[in-house]
Amino acid sequence: MATKILDGLVVGGGAAGLATAIGLAQAGLSIRILGVPETPRDDGRSAALFQSSLDFLGTLGVEDALKAHGAPLRAIRLIDITGALVRAPTTTFKAAEIGQEVFGWNIPNAKIVEVLSAAARQTANLTVSPDFFESFEALGDRVRVTLQGGEVLETRVLIGADGQKSRVRDAAGITHRVKPYPQAAITCRLTHPRDHEDISLEFHTREGPFTFVPVGDGCSALVWIMKPEKAEAMLTLSREALAETITRRSNAILGAVTIEGPIASVPLQKLVADKLVEGRVALVSEAAHAFPPIGAQGLNLGLKDVEALVKRLGASHAKGEDPASALPAYARDRKLDVEMRSAGVDVLNSALIADLLPFDLARAAGLAVLRDVAPIRRLAMRIGGWNAPFGGKIPA
Repeated sequence: MATKILDGLVVGGGAAGLATAIGLAQAGLSIRILGVPETPRDDGRSAALFQSSLDFLGTLGVEDALKAHGAPLRAIRLIDITGALVRAPTTTFKAAEIGQEVFGWNIPNAKIVEVLSAAARQTANLTVSPDFFESFEALGDRVRVTLQGGEVLETRVLIGADGQKSRVRDAAGITHRVKPYPQAAITCRLTHPRDHEDISLEFHTREGPFTFVPVGDGCSALVWIMKPEKAEAMLTLSREALAETITRRSNAILGAVTIEGPIASVPLQKLVADKLVEGRVALVSEAAHAFPPIGAQGLNLGLKDVEALVKRLGASHAKGEDPASALPAYARDRKLDVEMRSAGVDVLNSALIADLLPFDLARAAGLAVLRDVAPIRRLAMRIGGWNAPFGGKIPA
């Protein structure tokens, strides 16, 4: 009996992989997704989803369910505590200034995966599997994939959504560039007695941003970027001692914090794949690009990949074409955006930690202009999903 050939096989059960699988299945393609856990692991991290990302997720039918687990971002406040000779002014960006109710919503990563996983299991044309990818062989008009348990599948398109250590990317022979940073990010969720008022607070330190992002009533997500050796030392503290350190670092702006749930430390690096497509293989999200959590670019940029890929493959399928014929167009759609945003985040992060007077002067001047010149501030916010000059993060 001949093996049924899938239209697409998605490797990676995270948010980007699940969104890809749901979108393609809803477009009528026969899809299987690998690596979907029964219960998502909660590592204390969250993602600030821009409205453009929520609009796309709304087409998948999950926007309202996601919002139920998060908090709106109505404003973003940047506070310079670098100790620089020239201090950048405190600057607040409000969504209302550009006629929007919110910039987006901040939602725990585990809840994003939980909602998307539930939706995937109810989507026609989509098979959800916990199995893991092992290797593949190109066979001209299809790809033969072997799973770690020995099962063999055949698919027209293989999609790698399996993170920075992507096995699909490596198996396809797609090279990538990596730039490690002398930084790690401590992440966790905090409760606090003072109302965050739906404002994201980003303190700029010489080691990187120290950020409180609303994630619920009386609750915020912390992303604290610091030197790796300092992060290791922080993890040796008791939860009470670490909470006290966080309170001091924030000048108790939200009161004395309490740590809720897990604490994680994540090493930071920039990674950019040299190609998004090789033959019948396509990469999305962190399999294709990753960088420090500045400007909330990570998952939002990954969802831009997903949206572009779903659009291209869905249109190809509707015409009765081989879905792989649409992959070169997907690569053209996304390559420039990925390269530019990766380079931009790299420049901003490098400038913040450089401890050089010219960079401090430029950052202070840029934020002063954004604070004091309303038309320029509104223009920066309308750019959408991009960082304000010299260090600010301005989602839209």
